[in-house]
Amino acid sequence: MLRTTELGSVTTHRITFRVAGSVPHVLEADPGRHALVLSSFGGIGVARAGCQLVVRDAAVALCDTLLPLGIGPAPENRAAAEAVVMVFPGSAMPTVPPDAAAGQHRVREAAGSGPLLRSFLVEAAGRAAGLGAPEVARFGDAALHLAAAVLERHFVEADEVCPQTQQYELITRIRGFIDRNLGDCGLTPGLVASAHHISLRYLQRLFKTEGSTPSDWIRQRRLENSRRELCDTRLRSVSVREIGLRNGFTQPSDFSRVFRARYGLPPGRFRDDWFQQDAIGQSGGRVSAMTDPATARKIE
Repeated sequence: MLRTTELGSVTTHRITFRVAGSVPHVLEADPGRHALVLSSFGGIGVARAGCQLVVRDAAVALCDTLLPLGIGPAPENRAAAEAVVMVFPGSAMPTVPPDAAAGQHRVREAAGSGPLLRSFLVEAAGRAAGLGAPEVARFGDAALHLAAAVLERHFVEADEVCPQTQQYELITRIRGFIDRNLGDCGLTPGLVASAHHISLRYLQRLFKTEGSTPSDWIRQRRLENSRRELCDTRLRSVSVREIGLRNGFTQPSDFSRVFRARYGLPPGRFRDDWFQQDAIGQSGGRVSAMTDPATARKIE
């Protein structure tokens, strides 16, 4: 069973394998992002490019997602198992990321901080359904800070230096601010820069390091949050126009145009198709996940 929750720029997957030998969940390649894999119970196998490591108890695996990750019960498991996976932008972490060129991932024992992060992700995902986008984004900010503590303590060697720590922390705060203010039609790069007491040029440099611009990031987050709300059963009665307004799109025609450019369908058609597919999936006994259909994950 797969339960996916978006917490701002963070995505959490809670994956339960009810029997030993269950088919692994495939986390598709997503360059620029990383994954932390934790075990709620049982051993969890993480497979990547023909290599596999096992996560259990208080251990945490850190992986880049340049290549797909297979997440399933460890081979020696004889009972049920459950994994909690946190996927986040690599640039949001104030630590040294894994060596992507080497195609490796690492696992560390993280007693104390690892279970704390896991518990927070489970609790945040459980509460997110009853909250609005600003509150959910704050959960994402908190998850990033907790994850940063885990990474700095267990994945950065004592002699490693990370001079960009302050920059990473700043961009994390900026992203959180953007997520909390998506509905403000006056949310502009200039406003973001002013709110963080930096120049617009410096703000642009921060986003340039990850191949984006402040305007592109704001638009991307508005679209992602709009898509999430269009797929939310609790908001089924809310009009497409209102969802656009909730996310800073003041003109329905502009909302329809940019949404279609991103997802291939206008928002109304996208919503209808989503709920139709969701109904088919539920009638077939599968659990539907709130994910982007363009990068949908499969689990059996």
